[in-house]
Amino acid sequence: MQQDLDLRLKQLQNGVSREGADAMLVTSNVNLLYLTGVIADAYLLVPAVGVPVRFVRRRGDVDEREGVSVRKPEDMPAWLADRGIPLPGRVLLEDEDISASDWRRLSALFRESLPGSGLLRALRAVKTPYEIEVIRRTALRHTELYRAIPRLYQAGMTELEFSAEIEREARRSGHLGVFRAFGRRMEIFMGSILSGDNAGAVSPFDFALGGRGQHPSVPVGMTGGPLRPGTTVMVDVSGNWEGYLTDQTRVFRIGEIPEEAYRAHRVALAIQEEIARRGLPGTSCGVLYDIAVAMAATAGLGDRFMGADRQARFVGHGTGIEINEPPVIAAGSRATLQAGNVIALEPKFVIPQVGAVGIENTWLVTETGMEKLTAAPEEILPLD
Repeated sequence: MQQDLDLRLKQLQNGVSREGADAMLVTSNVNLLYLTGVIADAYLLVPAVGVPVRFVRRRGDVDEREGVSVRKPEDMPAWLADRGIPLPGRVLLEDEDISASDWRRLSALFRESLPGSGLLRALRAVKTPYEIEVIRRTALRHTELYRAIPRLYQAGMTELEFSAEIEREARRSGHLGVFRAFGRRMEIFMGSILSGDNAGAVSPFDFALGGRGQHPSVPVGMTGGPLRPGTTVMVDVSGNWEGYLTDQTRVFRIGEIPEEAYRAHRVALAIQEEIARRGLPGTSCGVLYDIAVAMAATAGLGDRFMGADRQARFVGHGTGIEINEPPVIAAGSRATLQAGNVIALEPKFVIPQVGAVGIENTWLVTETGMEKLTAAPEEILPLD
């Protein structure tokens, strides 16, 4: 683990140098976790050259030898000066991860402050060997959770009741229960259960499919409505056992559903396989998205692809410490795949009066192609 953390810090230092900065100051939970392996009330000062220093405000479960105790960020310059360490002049700050007031306060400490969130997000997009090991383990546990889902269903359940049973099973297995997403407007619990017409309901959040939710204060995901015969039940619950998220969606049915639902599901599986076949390092994410859209249109399902009334304009996204990391397989994306990317591919369709069909798996981009990490059965399975 420590060797891997050292690698991440070295990669950040190289990035700081490329940006022409003297250092980067990191204070957000996700980036502290990425760079130090723990979350603390801390400031991590990473110089372009030299040894990083962690200033800790609240100790928690942090080794005293690994952090410098400060009461406030304004104490950092004095600590450096007392030890003859020059205060960095040009410093990168997490412009997309901290509040405007924190930016103003921290930028006042240095001669010049520059945006640095993009650098860290780019680094986190390419997973290190240790991160890949963790994600592999998480994918295995996520798969086992999904294999248990059919036995959790009882006739007469609502979306909420079924979701609660799945969440309970996940938590009993050690799931951390936390769903981290980038962006202040992305909110959901552990995932969503969508059945019938709720699958096509529009949400204000940037998920592939929304759902009305239980209440206007959380307008996404499952409702309190009953699971009815003749509908599909789409289960999209994240996996998080060691701080890294995998994404997986499977579709179940109650009673009989029409052939058009099965056909659309087969098209989704074909789109997944085609993107995975073409997903080599250097491939344009925008081109992969266009391929998915073209396949949906050729099948006569273009108006049902990735939503109904409002269609999401992406078909895949990176995942890691947060569920929505780069790169994004989206319309017009100029990003290209890199070996070490971990991607959630999620081609989905909405069938009126029936519900959603489709698939989502977490994939690792390797030098020779994409490797599927989540492996629960992909066919539409009966619940009754």
